[in-house]
Amino acid sequence: MKYEFGDERAKREKRNKIIAVIAAAILVVAAGLGYMYYTPKASAPTMNSKTQQDADTKVPEKAETKSSEVKSAETQTPANEQSKQITAEQKKSAQYTILIDKSDFSLTLKKDDQVEKIYSVAIGKNAGQKQQPGDLRTPSGEFKVDEIIDSSSWTHDFKDGKGEIAGAYGPWFISLETGWDGIGIHGTHDPASIRTMVSEGCIRMNNADVEEVKAKIQPGTKVIIQE
Repeated sequence: MKYEFGDERAKREKRNKIIAVIAAAILVVAAGLGYMYYTPKASAPTMNSKTQQDADTKVPEKAETKSSEVKSAETQTPANEQSKQITAEQKKSAQYTILIDKSDFSLTLKKDDQVEKIYSVAIGKNAGQKQQPGDLRTPSGEFKVDEIIDSSSWTHDFKDGKGEIAGAYGPWFISLETGWDGIGIHGTHDPASIRTMVSEGCIRMNNADVEEVKAKIQPGTKVIIQE
C-alpha cells in the first residue's frame, strides 16, 4: 500500500503541474486577447465647429474670381451707353439760352450765360413786331422751346410758282411758344437765303447749324428774340 500511495502521489503531482502549466498558458492567452480588445483605436482627426463652418462656407479661389468677374460684367455699362448718359447729363445740367437779334441776322447760343457760338440766320420778310397771322413778321419777345420735331420729310409751297419744295424746313423744326401758330427755328433748302429777310416769320438756319443747336437744347430752353 505504501508503494501504491507513493506512485499515486507522484501521478497527482505530475497532473497538478500539467494543470498549472495549462492554466498559466490560458492566462497568458486571455491577457493577450484582453490587451488587444481594450487598446483604443487611433481615430481620425475631428474638426471643431469653427473649422467645419469654414470648410462648409469656403469657395474655391477660381469660383470666387469668376463670380467677381461676372458681377463686374453685369454692372459695367457699355462705352456707348456711358457716352449717351454723360451727354444727356451735361445737356440737362447746362443752362442753354438762345438770343436772336433780328437787326444783324444772328442767333447766339449761350451756355450758363457765356457765349458758346454765334450763327447767321434769316428772318421774316417784313420788319417790326408781329401783329397778326400772315403778316410775314418774326415776333419779338421772350419765349421758350415747345418741342423739337424731325422735319426732314416736310415740304412747303412758297407761292412762287415752284410748288411744294422738299427739304424746305431742313432736318429739324424747333417749335417756339410765341402765341402764334407755326413760328420756330428750322433749316432750309436754300442756304443763299441766310442773312436776309425772306421767311414767313420763322428763323431760318443752315442745316448743319440747326443740327448743332438742336443737340444742345431741349423743350423749355429760353429763347429771346429782339429787334
